[in-house]
Amino acid sequence: MATGADPCHRPRMSISARIRRPATVLVGAVVLLATAGGPASAERLGLEDPADVGGASLSDILAVTAIHAPKKVVVRVDFAELEPTSDGGPSSLSVFVDTDPGAKGPEFRVGAGLQEGTDYQLVRMAAWKPVGEPLTCSHAVRIDFDANRVRARISRDCLGNPATVRVGAKMTDLYDGSHPVVDWLGKRRYLSIPLASG
Repeated sequence: MATGADPCHRPRMSISARIRRPATVLVGAVVLLATAGGPASAERLGLEDPADVGGASLSDILAVTAIHAPKKVVVRVDFAELEPTSDGGPSSLSVFVDTDPGAKGPEFRVGAGLQEGTDYQLVRMAAWKPVGEPLTCSHAVRIDFDANRVRARISRDCLGNPATVRVGAKMTDLYDGSHPVVDWLGKRRYLSIPLASG
């Protein structure tokens, strides 16, 4: 994969965010739902992740919803609780998008901080490692502190218009830098079943 100059290169962007209100903590087993509609619709996936970091982080991933629509891929991640500010180290989210089932790991990652005013960026991946510079093709990340939710949107053009995608997610909490808390959706390096575009 080329790591040279990229027409989609640009620096990080700011996240728009709102002030948080207390939210209910959800707990559940892993559930998988996939539905497909007609040509103008999208294939959708819903996964629940049990509260599994033992209270070590408020940013525990609880659920992920992914939609592979004709023009974009949208991944929504629900958390136990998100705070606009942190008294300790920051926490972050990585959303992985796999577009090539024959390659090892995902081809793209959206990385974002989970506090107010933090940045996000989309990068290419190879063998679970970022390569090249951040991309500027159409993508966005929004944090909703009221709903304890992050929504990442990436245009299909940006992803190379893949026939299918698989998604994964990882939260990293650095409140105690010597013992970071990491929460993967499902298990380490898990990627969902393939979702076809609508």
